[in-house]
Amino acid sequence: MILLDLPDVDQGLAGSMPKRSRSITFRIDTIIIDELQREADVKEISLNVLVNQVLRRYIEWDRYESKLGMMPVPKAMLVSCLNKTMELAREAGIKGIESYRDQIARESAEIAFKLMKDSVLFMKKKYDLWSVLAVLQDYMKISGITSDHMIETGRTHVFVIQHELGENWSSFAKELLNLIFANLAEVKANISTTPNVVKAEVIL
Repeated sequence: MILLDLPDVDQGLAGSMPKRSRSITFRIDTIIIDELQREADVKEISLNVLVNQVLRRYIEWDRYESKLGMMPVPKAMLVSCLNKTMELAREAGIKGIESYRDQIARESAEIAFKLMKDSVLFMKKKYDLWSVLAVLQDYMKISGITSDHMIETGRTHVFVIQHELGENWSSFAKELLNLIFANLAEVKANISTTPNVVKAEVIL
């Protein structure tokens, strides 16, 4: 049996950090508690914090994953597929390989942007700039991709994604962010990339 101090459900689903919590008792198999405790010890956090993290992940992402037909793809596999596509294009003698890569990134981003609407509506019950960005942030967190959002002088928002997936994925992410800001906020973002980082600056 385990006694947990859980965030208030209504507060947690409102989109902001929960301000209240309540205690609830669960009867859980001993082996599960032992594994959770070991994991909490490794992360140097309390068992209560770890269980809250697990439950929050389920509420924010896991319960939607199978319903939306999503499946996890290892980073190494994704990088290999993208790189292999470009390698085959070079071997096929396609001229202007850079423009070919940009075309793939653009068309892939357009497909992703169109498909994203149903997922966002299902998960967030609304479709606007911030709900789309929230779903993207959840996806990146689950995928082990680091992201950050800062507000600088005035209304300038800075979004940084550190993905470690290479130049091809940076091109795709740049095109996707351009579509999101242009269509949902009607603004043009200033986006810069490196092989592993995408940075978008936009006035909102």
